[in-house]
Amino acid sequence: MQTQLTDQERVALAKLEYQLLVPGQPIKVGRYPLGQVLAHIYEPDGFQLFVIGSATQPRELVLLFKGSSGLRKGNPTTWNDEWLATNLPLLQALLRHQRHIPSQLQTAARVLNGLVAQYPRAKFFVYGHSLGAINAQFALANCQHLGRIKHAWLYEGANLYPLLTTRERRRVQKYRARIDNYIDIFDPVTLGYTSPTALVGRLRYVASERCLLPISQHMWAGYRFNAAGQLQLRALDADFWRTTQREQELINTIATLQQWEPTWRPAAQWAAALRASLPAELSLAQLIEAWGATGWQSPLHWCQLPEWWRERKET
Repeated sequence: MQTQLTDQERVALAKLEYQLLVPGQPIKVGRYPLGQVLAHIYEPDGFQLFVIGSATQPRELVLLFKGSSGLRKGNPTTWNDEWLATNLPLLQALLRHQRHIPSQLQTAARVLNGLVAQYPRAKFFVYGHSLGAINAQFALANCQHLGRIKHAWLYEGANLYPLLTTRERRRVQKYRARIDNYIDIFDPVTLGYTSPTALVGRLRYVASERCLLPISQHMWAGYRFNAAGQLQLRALDADFWRTTQREQELINTIATLQQWEPTWRPAAQWAAALRASLPAELSLAQLIEAWGATGWQSPLHWCQLPEWWRERKET
């Protein structure tokens, strides 16, 4: 059944992950009935997934990895689970080149392996958007029976590949042809795609149109389909490489600043304490300006400020 769906119908199916589907609810996309919702998995760390298929001896199962609820439609629980505990730490890890795998991603891998074991005769088809795509990337990279996953369609998620281990990368590379990873370069969420091969799956570069609102861009608004429901794609072009170059420069800059942290953080803490002890008529800015005139040129010299200040007071 999945092979008969058009690109447009697959996007419509992926969008169902944002609806409050309930077990027993029939699911139909276009003219194709897909069965019913067999389960809504909701873990304590906020991970959510919908299982869709036939209620009797399912041969094909659709797994919808739910994305973030958003800041406007969410609540304090989802804000904490999806943003504070998952999205923001992931962004920090990607920018700093540091492997950090939040709980939701680990849960996604455990749940996927559990479902594959629970339905030993079923073929699995995976869908995920945004955080759902990120969770799906990690789950696929850690699936113990990845051959049972017949295909995966991932939309508008950040590139998790830089955070994967060598073993995880080898696993997803082996089944690369079964995973389609759709990227709209106008979507600010799609961070980290700097190579057509260093990603989970095959890069599908969407020939999108720029939208006024970033959230609309993120929610497929820039996607364009022809009369047959086929998504308009394009070859990697100058816009793609220009965007990836800017992203790589940002990532490299953040990584460099991270290396300086042992230097600037103590200096910043000392500067705050120093300002509190200065006479009211002498500002910290004036102090730094005067000391700068002595010829400091490197961030390392910030650590020399205390000694320099003591010498000035003695003279």
